[in-house]
Amino acid sequence: MKKVNPLYVIVPLLISIAVFAAAMLVLKWSIFICAVMAVGLYLGLSFLSTPVFRLGGVNINQYKNKEEILGLLEEGERDLGSIKGISDKSKDHRIKEKARAVYREGGKIIEFIKKNPHKAALARRFFHYYLDKANEILTKYDNLTSVDIETEHLAALKTKTINALESIVKGMVLQFSRLIASEVIDIEADIKLLENTIKMEDCR
Repeated sequence: MKKVNPLYVIVPLLISIAVFAAAMLVLKWSIFICAVMAVGLYLGLSFLSTPVFRLGGVNINQYKNKEEILGLLEEGERDLGSIKGISDKSKDHRIKEKARAVYREGGKIIEFIKKNPHKAALARRFFHYYLDKANEILTKYDNLTSVDIETEHLAALKTKTINALESIVKGMVLQFSRLIASEVIDIEADIKLLENTIKMEDCR
């Protein structure tokens, strides 16, 4: 998760203290005026120095849960990267195919959330369960099969792994459909509000 650099807090504070001291000791202004000026300066500098986090061109500083959004996406992209790595090196055609499907569908959702960060809360299940579980299953399977041996247990595990990945992909597809449907509803509501506003203007 991205954290704010302490310098963004420390530097404005030090500048404000220095100005406060200079106004008090050099200019001989009253403590009240100096305090008000120092506080105003600190707030202004803090605002100007606050980094702007953007996702898909959207400034997410406006969202109260921006840290959660950034954390979800960072975790999701890390899981996707791991899944792609396993997919690329897998020698098993079916496992590779299913891993690529997970990567493809997962990528769609992450790109959607980047462009629509206000929908991140609706995708928690995708990040915390589907994507995380897919990465966990593939990682464990990859570790277990890294030794080139064949047993009945591994054959059975392969089938279960493939079935699990197929279920995860289906869940991701459903999650993505719900996200799109939610966005469509929001757009339709905006259009309806616009139409009603125009009708009210026409009636005047």
